[in-house]
Amino acid sequence: MDAQQQQIRQLEKTIKRLTISRQLLQEFISNVKGVKQLVAIVFDRVLEALDAESGSLWLVDKTKNQNVCHLAKGTAKNRVIGLRLPFGVGVVGAVVENQQPELIMDCGKDPRFNAEVDKNTGFITHSMICVPLTVSNESYGAIQVINKRSGVNHRFDEEDCELVKELAVAASLSMRNARLLEVESLVKEMNILMTISKEVVATLDIEQVLDYVVNKTNELVEITGGAIALWDENRKVLKLRVLSGGEAIDIKQDKQQEQLALMEQIRTLGRSSYVADRLSYKKTLKGGANAWLNYLEKHELNAFWAVPLEDDEGVLGVLWFESDKSHFAGQGKTDLLHILATQATVALRNASLFKSIPFSATLSNIGQKGQKMLATGKKKSLTLILASILLLEVLHYAPFFRFVSGQTIVEARLGVGAFLPVAGRVENIMVKEGQTVKSGDIIAKLDPALPRLTLVEAEAKLAILDRQIIEARAESDAALMSKSAIERAAANAQVVKARYDLEQVNIRAPIDGIVLTPRPQELTGRYFALGEEIMRFVNPENLLVIVHIPETDLTDIEVGQRVKGVMRSQPGEYFTGIVRHIGQAYETPNTVLESSSELESEETNTGFIAEVEIAHAPYQLRPGMTGQAIITTPKTSALVKIWRRISNFFAFNFGW
Repeated sequence: MDAQQQQIRQLEKTIKRLTISRQLLQEFISNVKGVKQLVAIVFDRVLEALDAESGSLWLVDKTKNQNVCHLAKGTAKNRVIGLRLPFGVGVVGAVVENQQPELIMDCGKDPRFNAEVDKNTGFITHSMICVPLTVSNESYGAIQVINKRSGVNHRFDEEDCELVKELAVAASLSMRNARLLEVESLVKEMNILMTISKEVVATLDIEQVLDYVVNKTNELVEITGGAIALWDENRKVLKLRVLSGGEAIDIKQDKQQEQLALMEQIRTLGRSSYVADRLSYKKTLKGGANAWLNYLEKHELNAFWAVPLEDDEGVLGVLWFESDKSHFAGQGKTDLLHILATQATVALRNASLFKSIPFSATLSNIGQKGQKMLATGKKKSLTLILASILLLEVLHYAPFFRFVSGQTIVEARLGVGAFLPVAGRVENIMVKEGQTVKSGDIIAKLDPALPRLTLVEAEAKLAILDRQIIEARAESDAALMSKSAIERAAANAQVVKARYDLEQVNIRAPIDGIVLTPRPQELTGRYFALGEEIMRFVNPENLLVIVHIPETDLTDIEVGQRVKGVMRSQPGEYFTGIVRHIGQAYETPNTVLESSSELESEETNTGFIAEVEIAHAPYQLRPGMTGQAIITTPKTSALVKIWRRISNFFAFNFGW
């Protein structure tokens, strides 16, 4: 009878476990949010199902061969989040590497367990379950749960381990599906962006460019309206040029006046602005108001995004999008909008240049000169033939035109990151993209409120323990005095750690160099975990120049050839260098190069490059600078190059 009752209890446990597993599986699968949201849901549900005191979720970083703690709960949360462990290290490392779950009944007896966190926090780890997140024999990470509240001596059992294993399988599949959906969505967005960009840069009609940008962007993000205002260089004013949906421009309308005033502020600021949610923004004003909030409330909008249309030659105008949906430019959509704005800037600059060139007069002059040349008649035919032969001889034997020309961009060989010694929220960014800094310069400041509060709490606890020790000594209570002394040592360590954290709120540059991180000011307000990279720098002495080579001239380029070039920002001042490597481009073109009006050229389309070591430059080169360079090719004459192009034309077009 006892055996039968035990079997019944075991079946009831199994049914309960399977019921929980099925319920959570349905929740994981039905979740259509992004990977980050799904990971957080999975982690919370596993801890709830196991009634665990604490836990952590680790994901694999294959690029650095490390396991990274992305989520954690419990007293050691702040010390664990962001922690990186090499593959194979610790219990998590062993579980990820072997793809086998671990149930540790007594962590103190396991040699792989690191008790340092317990010593620093006072938390006692009794029992642990660690299960890998795997799909198709590929590890994505691991879930670690610690100390069962309702368990005997806070210990888990085999039933708990089986439940975590089942949940881990469901979580792994759901995470993979969510990642695939994100990738699919990103590909779709990039295809839409490419379509819009091609249409925008394919025309030289300013009105067509403006109309296409404001009316096609709703295919990329959920917007209610869009507008573009252009800068009138003669009158020094910003003029509203186009509204989405074909709405007529009537500057007498209140909304258009308010919109133009806000766009003028964007032009003056010289950077993008984004209000993601009206209600959240209103809370930050603490009962106050401004023109931005008034505009959103008056016209029943929830968010807006705006950016100056600006290039090296100056500001062309301002691009504006608004929506009745909050966070319409979130989750990577901001980057897509910035790319679209860059393409729109290039198209507008090209269109404005095209409009300013008197093509009809130029073509007329060319036609008149051609007629005069033809009027000479046949009398000079023989002279022309002889002159042509002489010209061919000169082109072949004279040391002229023996070079290959291509677009250039300055790139950094290696960058050095600035990593946070403590976790925190960025309060202020002290540098800008491209700024030169010295090693040790303050580049950012974290909000000191949290470490200061931690320090106050630790000092208060230390003072209480000092008083307990004095009272215990007065009462000759040796046991209490010994206990208080141990606790005081731990509290003193917390004070030292809190003071150190407070001193580390000033983030400093790791090297003498140039800021590589784009738009670092937008990091203000963002939370960074311990050890996370906040900014990247490059040594200005460790730069190289990439020259895009036409495929037709690729065989003429050799390592060691001399290079001379000029940057658009420094016309008339030339740098020199030596070709060190020739090959195919291994990454997509830099966004700075993409903003050039000459992007759709033969050089950048082929993908062949020459890496040039800088020998001399009369000015400081910076990453992202673009220009033009010529590579000396003494072994190939101009005549050979011309003949090569002629023969290629007939071979490719007529099969000769």
